[in-house]
Amino acid sequence: MSPLRLGVAALLAGVPIGVLGGAFLLTLRQVDAWRQRLSGIDVAGPIPGWLLWMLGGALATALAAWLARRFAPQTAQAGAAYRTAPHSEVPMAPAAGVAVNFGGTALAVGAGLAVGPERPATQIGAVIGHAVGALTRLPAQEADLLTAAAKGAGIATAFNAPLGCAAYSVETMIRRANLRITLLTLGVGAIAVAVARLLVGPDPNFRVEGLGYAGFFELVLYFALGTCVALVAALQAPTITATVRLLALPRIPYTARGALVGAAIGLLAWFAPVTVGPGTPLAQSVIDGHFGAAMLALILIARFVLGPISIAAGTPGGFFTPMLTLGAVIGAILGGFVDSLPGTSITPAAFAVVGMGAALATATRAPFTGVLLTVETTGAFPLLLPMTVAVVGAAFVTHALQSPSLDRALSKPG
Repeated sequence: MSPLRLGVAALLAGVPIGVLGGAFLLTLRQVDAWRQRLSGIDVAGPIPGWLLWMLGGALATALAAWLARRFAPQTAQAGAAYRTAPHSEVPMAPAAGVAVNFGGTALAVGAGLAVGPERPATQIGAVIGHAVGALTRLPAQEADLLTAAAKGAGIATAFNAPLGCAAYSVETMIRRANLRITLLTLGVGAIAVAVARLLVGPDPNFRVEGLGYAGFFELVLYFALGTCVALVAALQAPTITATVRLLALPRIPYTARGALVGAAIGLLAWFAPVTVGPGTPLAQSVIDGHFGAAMLALILIARFVLGPISIAAGTPGGFFTPMLTLGAVIGAILGGFVDSLPGTSITPAAFAVVGMGAALATATRAPFTGVLLTVETTGAFPLLLPMTVAVVGAAFVTHALQSPSLDRALSKPG
């Protein structure tokens, strides 16, 4: 592929990915905000509020699962992994795939499921990358590279993180690197993020303030944090697999399974609204130190269970954001303990942010992705070295346990 053709392909793919990705992210943010504002508001009438939330959650989740299975089965979480081959993510009906990703994920988020925009974003990117490859008549190998880069660019719009998502494309999909691949992934991602910022703004997804640089002793603690995060994250994959199999045992139709999950999460959304949803506002509150140790422990338990249950519902959605949130909670819990030790200057907020990177790197088996994406999405550049150290600690634990990745757990039939 010539440099000129490379630039044209990156431009043709990046601009629509940025427009659709930005609109998608805005939609999910608005739906999430509506659910939070409505939670706890009792409606006068014969039906109690908690029952209305159960019924609403059941209906929204069942509809999202039906849309995914009927029109774009590649978007359903259970039984569909982030595959390595770029073209394997392209739905048979591209327009249906994009529409289902928009509508189905919005319904799932509105119901309170712990799903993020990441997998739908890769689907949107794959559709556009595949179309651009066909339009420009690229050879099959070049078209696959463009599709993989476009998938990473889709995630980049969700996190405002072109470097991290370029790393994701290379680490998990292309799995090799040279100058041409690097330029393509960076180019498509940068263009997509630049366009998406016109819609969502330039600010990072999370606000982090008052961070300092870590000394040697603090780096040892960050390494220990990475090992602890990896231990918890390692339990997520078998939990997901067991949950999907449990709900599939009675041969429950997928719409009924979605309704059952949605009703349970709707009830949780009524009584404990802070625990449900993708988790971005929750992670920000954790970083800001709004919760005590006891509340953080309850949130950790709730989010650990909520993620696998949400995945088992079979709706569109990704696991990046829920894993970031889980890592933030683990980090804040351990950071609160470390902060009480004499002679340490670590804040719980710093531990929460580093925990996010370690959790994401563990879940994706992509260390550069975990570090770069978390640093970009938080703006916490002073934590670049501590996060790298924590990710190394997490990688040691993951390798020692030989635990399956979440990608593999998501590939289990549902």
